[in-house]
Amino acid sequence: MASPDSYPALLVVSKPCKREIGGLATRHMDPVTRLVHLLALAVYLGATVALAAIFLPAMEAIDDPALQRRALARGLRPYNVLSFGALLAALASGWSAITDLKAAYGPAFGQLVWLLAGKLGLTFLLIILPASYLSFGLAHRLVRAELGDLPVESEKQRGMLRRMRGAAWLAVAITVWVAWLGLRLTQTLHAGPPAPASGGHSVS
Repeated sequence: MASPDSYPALLVVSKPCKREIGGLATRHMDPVTRLVHLLALAVYLGATVALAAIFLPAMEAIDDPALQRRALARGLRPYNVLSFGALLAALASGWSAITDLKAAYGPAFGQLVWLLAGKLGLTFLLIILPASYLSFGLAHRLVRAELGDLPVESEKQRGMLRRMRGAAWLAVAITVWVAWLGLRLTQTLHAGPPAPASGGHSVS
């Protein structure tokens, strides 16, 4: 019977290699997660730019306050649902990618902490400040007033419109900043060192 030494050495696939081959955790977002993340970000950015640049200026051109509020309510209800759904999808897909990166990089994950912290911090700032204020602090109040058939206050309504435009443009600016940090993170991942892998050993 041949001794074990006569057989070619067989390397056992290390755990990091299994992650890369199986797609469970890699140095980059998997294609589906990346697609969801980019689509969600594009939907939110596109909807908010359209709100600030097209919809709200068109509403400000309506002289009749009652008609203006009716038109606002019809347009703002779908925006609220679409924008927050897109933000939550972007946040969930981004968090999933961070989990995979942490598993793939191991101790080297610390090299990405500041970029990830900046991106996540701005995302939470976007959700907490302009996005929530725009959708719930202003838009939802107008929708609720229209559905409840409350008295129309023309001056207050026009002031809310101006604040909505300001909040929308601020949300656009923060979203662009988040996207820029995402591009920097992608460049860092492509240029960075490979994820640490434990050495294989021979089967005896």
